[in-house]
Amino acid sequence: MEILAGFILIFLAVRTFISLVNFFSGLHLPDKKPVSFPKISLLIPARNEEALIGRLLTSLQNLDYPDFEVLVCNDHSSDNTEEILNWFAGEDERIHWFLGDKLPENWLGKNFACHQLAQKTSGKLLIFLDADVELSPDAITKSVAFFQEKQLSLLSVFPQQRMESLSEWITVPLMNWILQSLLPMILVQKNRFASLSAANGQFMMFEAENYRMNQWHSKVRNQNVEDIRLARLMKSKGKNIAVLLGSNDIFCRMYRHFDEAVLGFSRNIHEYFGGSRIIMIGFWLLICTGPVIVWTVFGWTFLCLFAGLVIVNRILVANASRQNIGWSLFAHPFQMISFTIVVFYNIYRSIQKSTEWKGRKIRF
Repeated sequence: MEILAGFILIFLAVRTFISLVNFFSGLHLPDKKPVSFPKISLLIPARNEEALIGRLLTSLQNLDYPDFEVLVCNDHSSDNTEEILNWFAGEDERIHWFLGDKLPENWLGKNFACHQLAQKTSGKLLIFLDADVELSPDAITKSVAFFQEKQLSLLSVFPQQRMESLSEWITVPLMNWILQSLLPMILVQKNRFASLSAANGQFMMFEAENYRMNQWHSKVRNQNVEDIRLARLMKSKGKNIAVLLGSNDIFCRMYRHFDEAVLGFSRNIHEYFGGSRIIMIGFWLLICTGPVIVWTVFGWTFLCLFAGLVIVNRILVANASRQNIGWSLFAHPFQMISFTIVVFYNIYRSIQKSTEWKGRKIRF
């Protein structure tokens, strides 16, 4: 038991150190100008996005980048998405949309929509955006400058999350908390191990010629977590990739309700642990039973050390993610409850072998 308690403390200390490394790694887009301004294609898969698509398109209209087009694939929406797209296309000649083809077998909807979008572009750089994202006026300018400077084939950004309710605060920060305390994100860019990869499908920027040559989304056509799989695949092929955090430039209000967040995160939570549910469960056990085991074996002094490391970890993650530190500390115990629910719902869905997302069955 002493060995386990000691391991729990060491593991937490290592995670806190990784969070410290990420804090000092400069993981935000620098405020620089590109060497040149190639045409950008902003590509948006949209299925039943009437509540969100207008905000995104409005933010794109306000970009300071000189040469871009916006292309939306309406993936057979049953709400008012088409009406909203028609209005924006009529108001701005840079915005276009089309109705996606019927979903083929062995494809997932978003992956097929992205694949179709890439076939209809004229830009030198392709940026795939989810409909729940918003961009600051200089977001694309800064992204292109970083992409050129680092000579990348893929740049992905985890947007700065906007959270306006308690249900969001006890679920949404889980993503950054896991990522930033387990993965030194600078290594995504600095080493060649495909296992050290990460990406977020809400913002993925590709060099167009490289994308067209490889048809990247077709290679993950039936993958539920296409972003991480794409990052690993591209890195395994020797491509330069990088992942950053949004900082007042790329925003997202990801989920508004607790049930929606649990449903969304449970689709892919295991991918943050190398795709292994065994590792996921092991992590959950260490996190959720850790305080009790440390207190039972070592007493109050080491429990205070455990709590101090948790607090430092949360402060570092919140600061790097541009999240409110006070809310992050307050919500931590409740996030652990949410994490437990997400983990076990993920396991339940894996047993069921399929789930439903936006009206479609997804193999799990």
